[in-house]
Amino acid sequence: MIFPALVFLGMKNNDCCGCCGNESCGKRFAMFSSILFAAIGFTGAAYNFIVSAVAIHNGPICYVGPLRGWEYAFKDGDYLRDKTIWNRCLKDTSGLDTKVIITWNLTLFCILLIIGLVQGVLCAIQAINGLIGTICGDCKCCGCCGNDGPV
Repeated sequence: MIFPALVFLGMKNNDCCGCCGNESCGKRFAMFSSILFAAIGFTGAAYNFIVSAVAIHNGPICYVGPLRGWEYAFKDGDYLRDKTIWNRCLKDTSGLDTKVIITWNLTLFCILLIIGLVQGVLCAIQAINGLIGTICGDCKCCGCCGNDGPV
């Protein structure tokens, strides 16, 4: 996270005046690079969202007995509507309570689901901002904000 920010600041400060006939190509390239990093961030957010949704649907792994051991007893997601199904899981030898395990699983993956959604929205906003910055460039030189100057 810190490396791309330092690269962007370096590109913005080093404006590479005169390259390709544009005075602000360093700033435009920095904005274009931010689109690429936002796309990578959006991909990570989508992965986080999908894994969290699947984990909530499948439910936690729990101890179902000495013969069957540990398995996913809630594969169909039906445990979300009917809490009586939670009794399928038994206390193991460590004494972990089923309700604590299921509550922990739901809390963790719901928080991750929300974080993935927020990250995806923020990355989409950054990609749009980077696209506008790449096309328009710096408002001081391209005239997009009413200032006249070289492109």
